Amino acid sequence: MHVYLRDEQVRLRMEEVDGAGLVPDGSDLVPMAFYADQNEHPSFRALLPPDTVDVLRDALDEPVTLGVLAEEPEEVGDEIRAMVGLAVPISKEDAPGPEAEEEDLEPWRASAGDSEAWRGEDADVPEESASPRTALLAFAPLVRIKRRFPLDFAEELADLLETALSGVTKPVLEARVDKMLEDL
Repeated sequence: MHVYLRDEQVRLRMEEVDGAGLVPDGSDLVPMAFYADQNEHPSFRALLPPDTVDVLRDALDEPVTLGVLAEEPEEVGDEIRAMVGLAVPISKEDAPGPEAEEEDLEPWRASAGDSEAWRGEDADVPEESASPRTALLAFAPLVRIKRRFPLDFAEELADLLETALSGVTKPVLEARVDKMLEDL
């Protein structure tokens, strides 16, 4: 999994949009469009649960750090499916420690004792990284049909996010139809 975090923060606004044909009957999903800075065209679109809309509404009161999360496709010609998200710093107090994960996933470890005892007292034990930890609250899909940087996936993700922020992206369905017509 690859993650790109944008250095400069962005001011985003979100607006509910018409969900006709997008939201199934009886669904509580809310169709939202996200606009960067003063753009008149949306940068991202998403169908979100009401609780997520509330969280994002609170978060977007201030400029935010955005990131993109994506798995690199096996073939260079395959489309890129990514998720845009808000980068949220996690303090050491809020982050679950490795002990918590081990206890939940491997309850037998409690009776096994110290699994690092074999290293001895003088062994170099790696210390925790001083760099802050970040969680990415993913909220909107992004798709790139045709790659611009086939040899540099990091550059591809950075360009994907910057292109979306400029407001020149198309809805996925429209982009796929355009590509299909192009291939004819």
